[in-house]
Amino acid sequence: MNEHLVEWTLLREQNYLQSCIPIHLEKKVCQQFTTEYGRIDFAHRIKNDGFLITELETQIDSIAKLNYCIDQAKAYQSIRFNSIDDHAVAILYAEQTKDKFKREIKNFCTVEGINSYLYDLEKVKQLYELEIERSLLNTGAPLEKPVAMNLTFLSLFNRLIIAYHIKRTNALRKNDFRISFSSVDSGKVETDFNVVARGAIYFDLISKKDDLFSLTELGVRFKDALNYVEGLNPRNRYDLSLEQKRILLESLLNGNFHEKKSKVNIYYFLKFISLTEGEWLPRGRTFDSKSKFEFVNSFFKMTYREGVAADLLKFTCNHCIELDLVEKIKTRGFYDRVRLTSVGSRILSYLDFDIHLKRERIQIPLQLF
Repeated sequence: MNEHLVEWTLLREQNYLQSCIPIHLEKKVCQQFTTEYGRIDFAHRIKNDGFLITELETQIDSIAKLNYCIDQAKAYQSIRFNSIDDHAVAILYAEQTKDKFKREIKNFCTVEGINSYLYDLEKVKQLYELEIERSLLNTGAPLEKPVAMNLTFLSLFNRLIIAYHIKRTNALRKNDFRISFSSVDSGKVETDFNVVARGAIYFDLISKKDDLFSLTELGVRFKDALNYVEGLNPRNRYDLSLEQKRILLESLLNGNFHEKKSKVNIYYFLKFISLTEGEWLPRGRTFDSKSKFEFVNSFFKMTYREGVAADLLKFTCNHCIELDLVEKIKTRGFYDRVRLTSVGSRILSYLDFDIHLKRERIQIPLQLF
């Protein structure tokens, strides 16, 4: 199990972390924080306004890893938080480490006045699986898995809607969309049209029967709220109007998101941001560690390649930004940061509650024998 996943699990399972470190941990003050003395795995405020800086290691199984751990712990002794000298340094490593390396760490810590603590790597693996299961507890409730749809922005729906607006109708045949999508009936691949049409269907804006695409009641309202000036290129992407955003949120909250893949993607993404504190949104199409990529695949219950998984996160983030559910903070690092807005937090709570009600509606009758 990679150190990043161990760290994520330990910091979420505060009771187990506290059982490993017999110093009262009042509050986490930083995590993966870069200083001139190295990158801190995490640090906590402890009693009497002091601080505990923790160097986290998995199973120490080589001289190189042992030396790195020792060098980091030494360097941390020079760190000061707000000029406060009252701080301690600890090495927290796996019980599965060989005895000879345990003796080396114990001797080093005794000489340097550094704390050393152990955790059970197998226990952390169990807690990790439990945390993932708990975060998406929907046993018995119908919930589709997320899926990579390649829908970069929800505002692409307007390319469909413009065709209805221009032709002044609420029902169109597929070839009518050539006004907005040049690929339609051209003999070329129609991926761009199909992706946008599926997304609009998942958001309950359009219903499809054979070759006929009809606007739903929500779709008619969405069309009426379109910001479009006659004569502009219908193949461009036009931003969602405020009323269109409200309509998409209404669709998200209408109790019909469990089997609608575009909506399910948003739910999983909001949960992902909540669990990772918004620190793992890749700027490119790769992750900086295999463990984070494996975490994403595990959490989203998928087996995508790295680039596809990264695109799913970035595109769904775009959707959430358009609906004012999250704010993205661009960085120069490997990952951008994402924060839930007050609306996004309320939406996530509502969807969690909706799943809970549906699960209870199924499970409560099963209590009778």
